[in-house]
Amino acid sequence: MTETWRMGATEVATLVRNGKVSAREVAEGAIARIDAVNGKLNAIVRRTDDDARECAARTDAEHPSGLIAGATVTTKINTDHAPYPTDNGIKALRDNLATAVHPVVRGLLDAGLTMVGRTNSPAFAMRFHTQNELHGETLNPYREDISCGGSSGGAGVAVATGMCHVAQGNDVAGSVRWPAYMNGILGLRPTVGRMPTGGTNPNPRGWSASMMSTNGPLARNMADLRAAYDAMSAENWADPFWVPARREFPVQGRVRVALVTEDGLPIDPIVRDNVRKVGALLEDAGYEVTETAPPMLETFFSLWKRVGALDMMLGLVRMLPQIDDAGLTTAMTDWVTTFPEPTGEEFLKGLQDRDMLIRAWNAFYAEYPLLVTPMMTLPTVPRAYDVSHPGGSAELDVYGRWGVNLSAIGMPALAYPHGSHEGAPMGVQIVAHSWREDLLLAAGDALEERLGAVQAVDPAW
Repeated sequence: MTETWRMGATEVATLVRNGKVSAREVAEGAIARIDAVNGKLNAIVRRTDDDARECAARTDAEHPSGLIAGATVTTKINTDHAPYPTDNGIKALRDNLATAVHPVVRGLLDAGLTMVGRTNSPAFAMRFHTQNELHGETLNPYREDISCGGSSGGAGVAVATGMCHVAQGNDVAGSVRWPAYMNGILGLRPTVGRMPTGGTNPNPRGWSASMMSTNGPLARNMADLRAAYDAMSAENWADPFWVPARREFPVQGRVRVALVTEDGLPIDPIVRDNVRKVGALLEDAGYEVTETAPPMLETFFSLWKRVGALDMMLGLVRMLPQIDDAGLTTAMTDWVTTFPEPTGEEFLKGLQDRDMLIRAWNAFYAEYPLLVTPMMTLPTVPRAYDVSHPGGSAELDVYGRWGVNLSAIGMPALAYPHGSHEGAPMGVQIVAHSWREDLLLAAGDALEERLGAVQAVDPAW
């Protein structure tokens, strides 16, 4: 049988459309792959084998024409996908059955994808590493001793190892981009407002979520990432947070790229060199690349702690006694000890600073429409570093500053894999002005043309 799990989603869909393979065969291939590797990695924590087979059979009966119809997808345990639980990795929520399908999940299903499982996340998606008391720990397929990332760590591992072709993730402060980086795949954080929100929680969205949170796809190649992004961001006029923004804008002449190799804080030389190598690839593709950095970096690096995390982090801290998750308790206690709760005056000043920062960055983007930064300022992160080292959670906030703080201004970013260090994958973050995902995708296409697409991997340990 054709090993369809090794292929890309668009490649598989072409085979399904042409009758070379059935969607049911693709689903069976994914199920067999999950059987083969998930026991070691624990990326998929809720199997949906029977539903996957039924969904694939319906796809075959309907003879779909979609770009990714017949390929496979996973959804995250913190995202509503009725009739499965939205358990957030919390033991008390193990039977919290969703009553609706989140709009981004609906978009993926409407595109003809077969859902093969639910992927792991840290409790309430609030750690740099994927581990919780309900489902356990997800491990990196490249090295057992390094993190798989969080919070969409299960999604990242599932895509990297071929358990699914694409995956749904969500990103508040790097939760799509960290797992992409640490598992050597692609992850897209769209502009806040590009993706519909949805969900069954009757409570109002907090300020942090409204300002920072978005869903995004993970994939092994640009065609798959683009197709999943299109499916997830399908129009949703009933959603008050969804914005009907343009997808494409005219580009005239060479696109200028700002390459960030210094930011006033330590950056590992291996990381700096890797950023420069990606810059050279973009220059070869016709981009005009300059080493420089955007303005107001001190404000940028402090904004998430002063504004973005207020209702999200501190509200969660007050719930810790009821959550009963030791790892989350350690990580959050460490974080608020290092970064104490801002006063009301500090919060309001933070909102003013955010407005000024966005204005300054918008002016910068007029000169440099793209920005290439480190994803992490260290090549690798030890497994569960946030709870195994005193101050680890706060340290990761600094090491991952370019991913974390970008969320506070809502701009889109693409985590793109490039290079490796001691057997672990590395990569960079490519950032653009709000609503300019088209520039990110074009840059990703240029890199893939020179590097080739990512291939599914077997666990190396």
